[in-house]
Amino acid sequence: MGKKVLIAVFVGLLGLIAFNWFTTGEATLIPAAPLSAQGRQLAKLESDFATAAHQFYQASHAAGMTGTDTTSEAQAALQELDRIEQAAEDLKRENPSADDTRRIDQLLDNIQKIKKN
Repeated sequence: MGKKVLIAVFVGLLGLIAFNWFTTGEATLIPAAPLSAQGRQLAKLESDFATAAHQFYQASHAAGMTGTDTTSEAQAALQELDRIEQAAEDLKRENPSADDTRRIDQLLDNIQKIKKN
C-alpha cells in the first residue's frame, strides 16, 4: 500500500513538472512567472533550433560515415535555420525584455555558428 502511494505521488510530481515545462518552458515544480507571448514564441524557436541543428549535424555525420549524399537533408535543415533566424530577428524588433533579448542574441549567434560549418 505504501509503495502505491509513493508511486502515485511521484507520478503526480512528474506530471506537474511536465505541465510546467509545456506551459512556461521551465522544468520546475512551481514556475517563477508565466512566460509572455514573446517568451513562449522564443521558447518555441529555441526548440525548433535544437531540432534543426540536430538534423543538420546528423546529415553531416551520415555523409562522413557512409559517404552517401545527404545534401537534401542538410539543405532542409539550413532552410529551417533560415526561417528560425528570420523569426528571431522579427521577434527582436518587437522590443522584448532584456532577458529575452539576450536569449535571442544567443540563438542568432548559435545559428551563425552552424551556418559557418
